[in-house]
Amino acid sequence: MEKLKFNLFAILVSLFFSCKDTNSLETKEGLSKISTSETSLKKTTKTYLSAWSDNDTVLLKMITSNKLVRNVNGEILSANQSELFESMQFWHRAMPDFKMVDKEINVIGNRTYVNWIGTGTNTGMFGDIPPTGKIGHTVGMSILTFDDEAHIVHESVVFDNLGLLKEWGYSISSPIME
Repeated sequence: MEKLKFNLFAILVSLFFSCKDTNSLETKEGLSKISTSETSLKKTTKTYLSAWSDNDTVLLKMITSNKLVRNVNGEILSANQSELFESMQFWHRAMPDFKMVDKEINVIGNRTYVNWIGTGTNTGMFGDIPPTGKIGHTVGMSILTFDDEAHIVHESVVFDNLGLLKEWGYSISSPIME
């Protein structure tokens, strides 16, 4: 009886050590891929902000899809790379020293959520608005969506445009009530 118990114990021990937990390996590989993907998307997000800061259309072209759609404060302002470049030029005409700095980047699936601060001195025309020479800041958030090749295909942006204009010296007057 003791010999039978020992043999059963030996069989169980050998089965325990000889079985491979493939699910665990697959999980570790999956986590590694996710971690690599997160790192890559965060890096591309930082590159995107850097391209905006440096007014670098060549860099933007490398990391964005030709059919990128950019939604700003609820309105589609760019429906392709050319319109994205025009939008970037608009900001750099108004503030040649315009810079964007990320404060936090989170990755969920194929999207990054980035809180950023934009800063610049208004020394050029902001559309029809003349320059004031004052420094302005705006806080914003972008949601960047990536395709399978890690190119940005969509950006949703919200930022405080009114706060920026106030820092430049503009104010809101009361509406005329009739």
